[in-house]
Amino acid sequence: MIKSVIWSSMIDYPDNVCTTLFTGVCNFDCEFCYNKGLLKEKELNFEKDIFPKLMERKDFIDHVIISGGECTIHPEFEKIVNRLYENGFKIGIHTNGYAPEILEKIIDKIDFIGMDIKNDFDNYDEITNIQVNTDKIKKSVDLILNSKVKYEFRTTVYPKYVSMENLISIAKYLKNAGAKSYVLQNYFDHNKTVIPYSTEMLKDMQMSCQEIIPTKLRGIV
Repeated sequence: MIKSVIWSSMIDYPDNVCTTLFTGVCNFDCEFCYNKGLLKEKELNFEKDIFPKLMERKDFIDHVIISGGECTIHPEFEKIVNRLYENGFKIGIHTNGYAPEILEKIIDKIDFIGMDIKNDFDNYDEITNIQVNTDKIKKSVDLILNSKVKYEFRTTVYPKYVSMENLISIAKYLKNAGAKSYVLQNYFDHNKTVIPYSTEMLKDMQMSCQEIIPTKLRGIV
């Protein structure tokens, strides 16, 4: 399940230094995904390769993020969450929200959820390259908002498919659902194929969403 580890991260868990565990497989196929290379990596054994080191470092870093790929689709996911929870770690996950039935099982054991809202619900499939049942996305949003977990809903602003109009639609949906904040993530074009929005345009997008729901912009200099 686990393909890579960042032992000390300051960006994955809000306001905390954490260890981040990356899984390889995902149930979406977003063309701008930064972590597709994880599929080629050798799988690590959680109990042998990771857990002992986590315990050694627990006095310094007791926050753990499980990221992706998509962590919730792996058979070992719940087992790993339970193992961390039983040993006193604070657990966060990054997810696309497409497995609400799994979220429901573990949400009382985790401290933070970062959930990607890929696009507005009329245009989700353009991003994911699969036919998405958006009711699953909405159920995950509702589960998160009706829990005590800290959360972050965020959208990567991918110029090929995500426009100002799309972002405003997402902001309105989140506001109506009861969310208190929204994050826009700048898209970085590592392959030089899709030109990112300018900083000025991103700020305009942030301000337009800000009129609807408190909105942060991440990833600009």
